[in-house]
Formats: sequence, C-alpha cells, structure tokens
Amino acid sequence: MSDRPRYLQIADAIAADIRGGRLAEGGPAPSTRAIVRDWGVAMATATKVIGALRAEGLVETVPGSGTIVRRRGTPATSRRPRLSVTEIVEAAIEIADAEGLPLVTMRRVAVSLGVSTMGLYRHVPNRNDLTLRMADHVFAGALLPDIPPAEWRRRLEAVARLFWTAFARHPWAAEVFSLSRPQVMPNVLPLAEWSLTTLRAMGFDAHDMLCAHINLFGHVRGMALVRLAETRAEEDTGMTADDWMRHQGRGLRRWAASPDHPGLGHVVSEEFDFDLDTVFEYGLQRLLDGLAARRRAL
Repeated sequence: MSDRPRYLQIADAIAADIRGGRLAEGGPAPSTRAIVRDWGVAMATATKVIGALRAEGLVETVPGSGTIVRRRGTPATSRRPRLSVTEIVEAAIEIADAEGLPLVTMRRVAVSLGVSTMGLYRHVPNRNDLTLRMADHVFAGALLPDIPPAEWRRRLEAVARLFWTAFARHPWAAEVFSLSRPQVMPNVLPLAEWSLTTLRAMGFDAHDMLCAHINLFGHVRGMALVRLAETRAEEDTGMTADDWMRHQGRGLRRWAASPDHPGLGHVVSEEFDFDLDTVFEYGLQRLLDGLAARRRAL
C-alpha cells in the first residue's frame, strides 16, 4: 500500500485524468462533493484534494464557472494589488454556488483571488461578516412588482416567491438567514419593509404583523433548506427523491399494510409527484388563507 496520504493519491488520479485528456481543459473539475461520493472520503480530505490540484496549477476557480481544469499555457491567477469588498463577496459566492457554504473559508477565497488571507481581512473582518454580505449581495437589485397595498395577497405572494427564486439560484443563502435574530442587510431590508407595510395595511397590530411575517419567511426558508438537503442527498447518493422512494417502496408498503397506519396506507396507495415547487406553493397559499381568516376576525 502507498505511503502517500490518501488525498494525494486521489489528486494523483485526477491529475492523470487531466494530463491524459479525460478531463477537458476549461471543463469542470471534480467537485468536493463528487470526490466525497466517488472516493468515499470525508469532505476535509476532498478539500485537500482540490487544494493539491490547485497548487500543481491543474485547476483554478473562474467566476461564473466554479473550479475548472486550467488550460495549458494559461498562467496561474496573478496576484491582485487591489481588492474591493464586492470582488471578495462575489468570489465567495462562486465557491458557495459550486461547492456549498461550508467550503467558503477566508483562506479558500484568498486562494481563488490570488491574494494573501490577511489581504482579505483588510476588507472583511471575519467569515461571519462575509457570509452576511454574501447573502445580502444575492438580493442586490431585487425588484418587486408595482402592486398597490390593498392587494395584500398578491404583494405577499410576490415577496415570498422572490425569496424562493433567489434561494433556488443560491441554495446556501437560506442557511445564513436567521428567524430569531434579525440581521442588517441593506438589500434585504426593503423586502422586509414591503411585507410589514402590507401586513400593517391589512389592519394588523404589531404582534400579528411580526408573527405573520416570521411565519411567511419561515415557510420560504424552511422549504429552501429542504431543497438544499435534497440536492446534497442527490449528489451524495446519485438518486433523485423519486428514485429513493422507489428504492424504499417495499419497506414503506410493508408498514402501510398494517391496520395501525391507515394514513400512511392511503398516501402510499396514491401517486404523488414529489415536486418541491408545488409543495412550497401549497404551503404559501394555506398560510395566506389563514391570514385572510385572521383579518376577517378582527
């Protein structure tokens, strides 16, 4: 057995694929999640693999493309004498979009920009501040339609769907938001104001406004986290939710056959298209139905 560390053995194998042309220049390099799945190693080991390949000049991070196989003859990313906060945030978002929020570290972002880690700290004080800036940047330029306050249902639908769409494009962002500890995000605050203004125009007091607002956003965020978990599970197992249900079908049907589980038995006997957009919309409409009933009761 080789004395070389496991991560270097994997890096050697991927490097051989790159040099042999089996991984095309300019094409996507194996992601850390793919390495975890295909090689059966921990995420920390997979991260070391990518670092080793980057150190050899075989891969690089390109804005809009994630980590790719570097083209031969292309110089490694040169050091940049000047940085902006926006440039740092956008580089971090590229990493998060490609490999997930846990892989966004100050060191990783610095490497992708070709600067020292200390260079980042001159602009961003810590990782927590960076992740907040990342989540806020996702909503830069977000526009809500021109809907009068009286049309409260359309307004609340619009802001909920805006968040749902943004979380679909950047799934990791849902992990950053807190329901119990409001965060100051300049691009997000106008969206919260839209929701709260709408609820106030409905005649709700501050208690109802806050409870409704938190529950509506909690639904969006909660469903976004379900979608994120499903995406990770599909990457890790290679099975979609429908594939998994088919795989588990025999065990579920065995449980459902018991007279003690009439609810499960009924559900299993019916066809169900597991579409999270449909489930999200169902929950949103039921919440809005509840707000309509609450308004009538005032």
